Amino acid sequence: MELLGLDVFDPVTMQASHYKGEEAAEQDKVPAWLLDTDYNNLCFHVSQAFFPRTAAWDSLKRALRGSYEDSVWDHLAGTASEWFEAGEHKQVAVKVIDDRGNELLVVKGLAEAEMEGARK
Repeated sequence: MELLGLDVFDPVTMQASHYKGEEAAEQDKVPAWLLDTDYNNLCFHVSQAFFPRTAAWDSLKRALRGSYEDSVWDHLAGTASEWFEAGEHKQVAVKVIDDRGNELLVVKGLAEAEMEGARK
């Protein structure tokens, strides 16, 4: 799965802004996005979690005082998930959390998501 974009509504200006996936990550517009790879329509179970706000990773690296491959941090701050096997329910859910703590949930059947990916 890939985070393709995010619409953010500013209640002060009453304007909506659209950011493409990488652009949203680069501009720190997406604090977190979560993936449930076998969503059952009842309970969101986090299978993969991403935190694109990269400045937070610098603080965590210092706190851990360890050495980790940069690819690990890059992946956790990215907009594309790891590959995964289709689950029993054959659908995925993506939850995006914005700066105000608002959650947006998008649910796609795997066949539907596959077709959208083939069109791009």
